[in-house]
Amino acid sequence: MKILLAEIFASYTQKTIGEKLKKLGHEVIEKKYYTPEDNYKDERIVDMIKADIKSVGAECVFTVNIWPPVARACNMLRVPYVAWSYDSPQNLPSDEDLNYDTNFLYIFDRIEAEMYNERGIERVFHMPLAADTERWDKFSSNGNIYDISFLGSLYESTLPGLISGMSEYNRGYVNGAALAQQKIYGYFVIDEIIDDGLIKSISEDFKKANKKAGKDIFSENITKKQLAYSIASYVTYTDRLSLLRVLGSKFDMHLFSAVKEETRPLLSGISVHEYADYDTKMPIVFKNSKINLNPSLRIIRSGISLRCLDVMGCGGFLLSSYQPELAENFEDGKEIVLYTSIEDAVAKADFYLRNDELRESIAKAGYNKVKNEFTYESRLEKMLEKIKGS
Repeated sequence: MKILLAEIFASYTQKTIGEKLKKLGHEVIEKKYYTPEDNYKDERIVDMIKADIKSVGAECVFTVNIWPPVARACNMLRVPYVAWSYDSPQNLPSDEDLNYDTNFLYIFDRIEAEMYNERGIERVFHMPLAADTERWDKFSSNGNIYDISFLGSLYESTLPGLISGMSEYNRGYVNGAALAQQKIYGYFVIDEIIDDGLIKSISEDFKKANKKAGKDIFSENITKKQLAYSIASYVTYTDRLSLLRVLGSKFDMHLFSAVKEETRPLLSGISVHEYADYDTKMPIVFKNSKINLNPSLRIIRSGISLRCLDVMGCGGFLLSSYQPELAENFEDGKEIVLYTSIEDAVAKADFYLRNDELRESIAKAGYNKVKNEFTYESRLEKMLEKIKGS
């Protein structure tokens, strides 16, 4: 099949997907489509994609993440559009371009995919992510240098700013929702706590705050999705910071992240390193860490993040917060280790640091599971087979 692999933004998986599609015997034409406008709405992308489909004779267009302009272009020319997202949730302005019969849109989070299906969007499907063990095998570990490491963002949240514009009641309600979510792992309770009535009330608060200030400080059109993400990112920030601080007070804790200067005083006792590049430094960190942490982004409702699969794909030991799809696909205590509270994470970190043989056997089992069952080749074949079946 002749596939136009369109790069709408820089992504971790783009290069590997291109290589694996070629390995599967497909002719792949790779092109970048960067424009200064909104990539979700820019009609120039539609025109460029259409022109390139015609010029190269593409039988399919493939992107990392879902891009409505690409969907529109493919639908106009009746060419299959395959998108495979490694972000969750999808930052889409609307559902308008999702239900074309030329769409084959894949999301790694099963519950999020089901939420689209429940809204009548039948062209969104569930497809877990993958890891390229063959690629990561080329990196050497040089021994275990770090006891515990976390590679990733601490996350910043707009929630403190948003709360400042709310009434006392709504502020208390949203703070209570965040505290409730903080205590629950593996289930996004915010979906049930936030309703349209709350959003309407907060919008009224913001109108009053803007009128009082004499200028537009707050968005009066805040949506349920925006508030949910703001709460989730705030809970993730407090999660990660709290976990790292406790582990840093007890163990050799290393953080690889782009940390703001004002945050550094909060990381006392933690060795802070610059962010590790995905292609060159990340696999070395995962291989050189006795324990790799995955405090999941809280708005990922069920799915297995790319970090988890890359840790295991590098042969690293994974200590992750509970996620339903992790628990379904990997045996806890045999292939991975899951925790359900900060206290649980600390206790398990202590136990596995003192039990090298068991820790290493779990890491090996996790690696074998990913190598055999979470491959790019098998995922891509399934996605492309669905086109033939349609």
